[in-house]
Amino acid sequence: MNNKSIKKNILKISTMCLLIGLFLFISCGSNDSGEDDKVLTKQYLSLKSYGLTDFKVTNYSEEETFSLGIKRIGGTFTTELNAKLETWSKEELEAYNKKEEVTYILLPETSYSISKNVSFAAGADETTVEIKVNPTEIFSKQEDLLKDYVIALKLKSDDVELRKGQSDLLLRLVVDYARVGFTSTEVDRVNVNEAITNFKIMTSLDYKVNGVISGSNWDFSCKLKVPDNAAELVAAYNQKYKSNYELLPQGSYTLGDVTYTVGSKEAEGMLTITRNAIEVKYYMLPLTLANISTESVLCNDEVHYATIGQTYSNPIITHTSAADPTVINVDGTFYLYATQTGSYWVPVYSSKDLVNWKYERTAFVNAYKPNLPGGGTFWAPEIRYINGQYVLYYSWAKLNGANQSYTAVAVSDNPLGPFKDSKELLGNEEFGSNCIDQFYIEDGGKKYMFYGSFQGIYVTELTDDGLSVKRDAANNPVLKKKVCGNAYEGVNIYKKNGFYYLLASIGSCCAGENSTYELVVGRSQNILGPYVDRKNVDMINNSWESVLAGNITKWIGPGHNAIIVQDDAGTEWMVYHSFRKIGTQFTGRHGMLDRLQWSDDGWPYVKGYVPSDTDLIPVFYNK
Repeated sequence: MNNKSIKKNILKISTMCLLIGLFLFISCGSNDSGEDDKVLTKQYLSLKSYGLTDFKVTNYSEEETFSLGIKRIGGTFTTELNAKLETWSKEELEAYNKKEEVTYILLPETSYSISKNVSFAAGADETTVEIKVNPTEIFSKQEDLLKDYVIALKLKSDDVELRKGQSDLLLRLVVDYARVGFTSTEVDRVNVNEAITNFKIMTSLDYKVNGVISGSNWDFSCKLKVPDNAAELVAAYNQKYKSNYELLPQGSYTLGDVTYTVGSKEAEGMLTITRNAIEVKYYMLPLTLANISTESVLCNDEVHYATIGQTYSNPIITHTSAADPTVINVDGTFYLYATQTGSYWVPVYSSKDLVNWKYERTAFVNAYKPNLPGGGTFWAPEIRYINGQYVLYYSWAKLNGANQSYTAVAVSDNPLGPFKDSKELLGNEEFGSNCIDQFYIEDGGKKYMFYGSFQGIYVTELTDDGLSVKRDAANNPVLKKKVCGNAYEGVNIYKKNGFYYLLASIGSCCAGENSTYELVVGRSQNILGPYVDRKNVDMINNSWESVLAGNITKWIGPGHNAIIVQDDAGTEWMVYHSFRKIGTQFTGRHGMLDRLQWSDDGWPYVKGYVPSDTDLIPVFYNK
């Protein structure tokens, strides 16, 4: 036989073997085959539902049934077959719980009915066993609804083998009961801005009929309750979120009932807080729902948090404009003056608390319109009470007109004006370009005027009435000293703990979304300087420490602060202006308020170095 014939015979034999093997595979099948188990020559039993399976029940139904299918696999099913269902032992469930890190509890066998004997008639490949429970009887106590009950069964048979991994069932009872819970998972923020503040705590009913959300089927009520471990909950919240809330003190609030009527899906409970019973602090109140009046509904086991405080929101002034503000306290009423906007010749606002401002009028009227050179407008006012009259310093200038800019002064016997007798105080020829953005301060029996805008910050001395520059016998200013470089404008000085803190604004003030304005600071132990940063670098060299800057999301170009105001609790507050971004729109420059923080080494800053959206109000006891 030649090689060609041998190869041909080998190919025939190989093909025949392959076909025989394929036939045997199809005939015998596999224990794991899901295509047609009846072709198996060997029989097995298997649960149709096995492993961990949920059994949804409702706590108000009379009976719930779970149909457990059992099938036999393989052979011709010509004989009868018997099997049985057994309940897991406590030890078996404990081992399962430990392995899976769960806490299931065996439902007592008296709480459900089941036929544990399983029979297959000749020719039958499947049978069904019904497991029946009475939820109302099982969950007679509401706390039982929260337990993880299971019916744990295993299939046994002396007649046939069991399909591996498909003979055990943990039927977990998932109770689809009507529940009342808090509508929102967010923390409620309560602003106590009235003598009595009422705040609604919203709840909702989770109730379904045949899987469809429905209104209440009952008239019932429950109560808002402060849990017994409220103090521990607040401490845990503070630790988790790095906050410093205090538990809202008892006696400062009352909690109202939550009442549902037939058909309602939501109901409110009322939190009522008495403002005089709390301090200006950040408080927190954990709340739960309890004492429900019906057995057909359960209160969710959850804690809802409310933060409480007497707070304000920025901006504090949105009317017209509040750019370059200056503030004075007159017998418990604050008056704020701002840069001219259109026909508003220095708008004046009043407030009792630095938070709620009322527009009053303009400081200047036509009858007392200034007769000053340069044809300017009113910028950056600065108000003081000197020798029995209100003295208003202001910049009289044109935009981008450095050599047509002046500091002027006018007086009135009323903080609301009108201010009259305007006259030039500082002029370009003698005091240099951009001699604007003036700031008045008294120290050591002397009256000083700081001024300047991106052409250097200078200081000069004023006469005792504050209305003129103090001069020597030759009519020259007795003082004219440069204290800062060319990076600054809008100077403001605040004395604290032996240091003079010179706050100033840098960057572009008035370019809307492109504004780069921000607040910086240096300090000195002498009012005339040198003012230095942390590294002892002189502000003459345009070095500083940051106090406040904008962000790209909401606040743009904050700066030009008013004199620092200290409230009755000793907190220092800074009023300033900023543009505000709302969507794609930029508005401002609005009046803003923020408290000053102080670093351990004695430097002021605003928390986060950005304007706050909200904060606790200043403390004024006689407002």
